[in-house]
Amino acid sequence: MKTQILAALGESGLQQASALNAGLAANDRIKYDFSLLQMAIEHARHPEQPPPSLKRERLAAGIDDARLDDAVASAQVVDKKVRVPGAAGILDRVEDDMRLMAAPALAAPLASDGSGFGDRLAALLAARPAAKDDLVDPEAISAMTHVGKGPDSLHRLVMDLHKRLNSMQAAMAQETLDGAAVYGLGAADRPLVSAFMSGVNRTSQLKFNHPGLATTATRTAGRLVIQNDIGETDAHVIVVHVQDRLVSITYTDVHPERLAFFQSMLRPRGFTWEAGRTGTLTAGSPFYLATGQVQAADDEACGANLEFLGSRLVFLIDWNRARKQLRGFQRGADRIALLSWAAETETGHRGFLELGGAVLVNRAIEATAGSAMRFGDRLCDVLGDAETTAFLQFVFRAATDGMLSSQSHALIQDRVRVALAAQFSNEEQQLLNRAAEHAGLVFELATLVRDGVREDGAQCAKRARRARGFEHDADQIVVDTRDAVRRRPEYAVFLPLLEAADEAADALEDAAFLLALEPLQGKALDALQQLADLLGAASQEWVKAVGHAGQIGRAKGIAESEDFLAAIANIGKLEHEADNAERELAANAIQHAGDFRQMHLFAAVGDKLEGAADALKKASLILREQVLEHVVDG
Repeated sequence: MKTQILAALGESGLQQASALNAGLAANDRIKYDFSLLQMAIEHARHPEQPPPSLKRERLAAGIDDARLDDAVASAQVVDKKVRVPGAAGILDRVEDDMRLMAAPALAAPLASDGSGFGDRLAALLAARPAAKDDLVDPEAISAMTHVGKGPDSLHRLVMDLHKRLNSMQAAMAQETLDGAAVYGLGAADRPLVSAFMSGVNRTSQLKFNHPGLATTATRTAGRLVIQNDIGETDAHVIVVHVQDRLVSITYTDVHPERLAFFQSMLRPRGFTWEAGRTGTLTAGSPFYLATGQVQAADDEACGANLEFLGSRLVFLIDWNRARKQLRGFQRGADRIALLSWAAETETGHRGFLELGGAVLVNRAIEATAGSAMRFGDRLCDVLGDAETTAFLQFVFRAATDGMLSSQSHALIQDRVRVALAAQFSNEEQQLLNRAAEHAGLVFELATLVRDGVREDGAQCAKRARRARGFEHDADQIVVDTRDAVRRRPEYAVFLPLLEAADEAADALEDAAFLLALEPLQGKALDALQQLADLLGAASQEWVKAVGHAGQIGRAKGIAESEDFLAAIANIGKLEHEADNAERELAANAIQHAGDFRQMHLFAAVGDKLEGAADALKKASLILREQVLEHVVDG
């Protein structure tokens, strides 16, 4: 067990015999007292900081003196000392509890192995600091509670005694229940321990070769206590108390990000958390502590909470390492989201790490990316955030499934390379698909204008609103294409292509807006309808051209090529006819328009439609050059 951090937590012991039970309970009280004195001195020196509350730790340690809850906030510097309310009683209790804690170790046969517990205890208690008038010397308290290099201390002795009591406790375990070392359980405790272990065992295979997840359970002080060591980090500990269907967790970690991740995993079960606190390990390294709980309505729900809790622990092992391994591929929030997905789907991240982590992906990039990536590029900057996340989800699944089914590492690595190669090769097709979406929007806009030439004002206004939405969607596709081209400069041709086509979308939306201003009438309306019909036909040919271009890229079929070239030719022909129709419209408007406003509106709508035809021709020529030079010839 991780004696240092468990001592700092002040958690109840996991023992059966009355001597061990009393000794480990004394350990809890001592560690609470040490923490209280240290925090009180720190707050007295820095009173501007909010004082922490140790009420929960006090209650967990079985100390009933509620006055101690105000000791930290009330501590004051007096000359070179600090007045801590109740300090004299605290130090007296420490001495009594030190003797109580040492008693089982001194009475056991192991005490003759040279540990020197008795001599150390006598010397250290003789030198313990005084607290007259509740005044303590900060240096003396520091000497008593330090655990680093240097002279012996009461804290170091407590840690050594705790380690001895824990080894004695392990030897006393009466049985193994579903993988947990248990003793002293009541009849009602066993299904709860089994529920917790059901969750642990269901996902523990996802740790692969990593040590950890050893569990101990017992009943003490009227409640079930379950402890799991999670992994190897000294400060990575979870202790679970269960009483009256209330599951309480004390969790410590050296990584605040992993603590937040752990809390987020338990959110679906309704756990509530107190504000986190910090402490200090040997050599000054900080650790973070959080306490949470959830109340169940019945035994079944309590067991479900414990099972879910147990199933989540494997996803904490090496979590921070996995997060760091993903830095070269994803942004911060996306890394957390990926690890959350790995936990929610019970895919896990340990398989990814077992196969090399970042090295696995980097080798695939070297083998497949070619000129698509340059030194310093992140994968998300080249593929895009969503595409990178999807690829890494595949990597995690392939690694986990492959490891669980004993596939060779080489085979799994090859699968990752093939998947990444598909991502890179699909980029051009994806851009063509986006161009096809844009072409569909242009066709919708042209149809709205064509069918709205002879409608009344209300219907034209409705069409204008729909046209505004289509034009907005078309603009967004251009923005997305611009981002994609920034990531993949070799596909830069798609940007002017979409920008040209978007000029047609803008002109058509403007035409729909103009038609909604005032109903058009007179003989010139026939000429306007003819021009609008030509734009409808041209936009339809543009849809065909983009669609055929995508198929040519896949199969290079002769029929697809012929259809593509025919569509491009038709767009050019329709653009020429639109020029003539626009002139015919202008002549009719001048001759037959009822007033100047009607004449101006006819001319403005005609100009927009002729501009849309020009833009489609320009886009079609860009696409034709792309297809002939880079697809057919390639």
